[in-house]
Amino acid sequence: MFEGLASFYGSTIAACGLSAMTDLSALLPQLQCQRCGFVSCDAYADAMRLDKTPGDRCAPGGSRVLHELNRALGQQNREVDPSYFHETIARGVAIDENSCIGCALCIKACPVDAIVGSGKVMHTVILEACTGCELCRPVCPVDCITPTSVFEFDSLDELEEIATRKPAFRKQWLRQQTRLQGRQTPVVVPVDDRSERQRQIEASVGRVRARRRTDSL
Repeated sequence: MFEGLASFYGSTIAACGLSAMTDLSALLPQLQCQRCGFVSCDAYADAMRLDKTPGDRCAPGGSRVLHELNRALGQQNREVDPSYFHETIARGVAIDENSCIGCALCIKACPVDAIVGSGKVMHTVILEACTGCELCRPVCPVDCITPTSVFEFDSLDELEEIATRKPAFRKQWLRQQTRLQGRQTPVVVPVDDRSERQRQIEASVGRVRARRRTDSL
């Protein structure tokens, strides 16, 4: 199984223009999910390259990535570190349009610009671009973001789909990094504006919760 997946995955590495022998990041799924404890796949790769952390933290990569990292790093990890293990991995997420308050917090949290919308306007997820990282879920104040479906850990479907979509995920993340770095100066929001924005969010959250209580009666 490992040999077949390694061959399949190698073709996706070539599609990204990266070398599996020289770029550890090329071996990672590019979900940018932070489940490994690092802010990005590149950050995790840098830590491994500097011998600061082992190659057993990537739950989405499953046994395939574990095997490839073992080979690249000369390690013998037998399983994903239990501290970073996840039984399921989201294929993507969706936003409940009726509950969305347009706070834009999910847009800021998305590492690949897969959520579109603007302040006070309903947001939506571009499923084709969504990596399933779920970083948008904890920041949503009304809990209106849920997985569309999930993969079982280390399932063949998960490994193959992630490997297939990895080049696109990588390009999306790099595109966002370029956009963020292109900002010449940070946007400074006056304190009064931030306070007003927070009050608006809290008021919207209150209305959504009140509506949910009414609907449950």
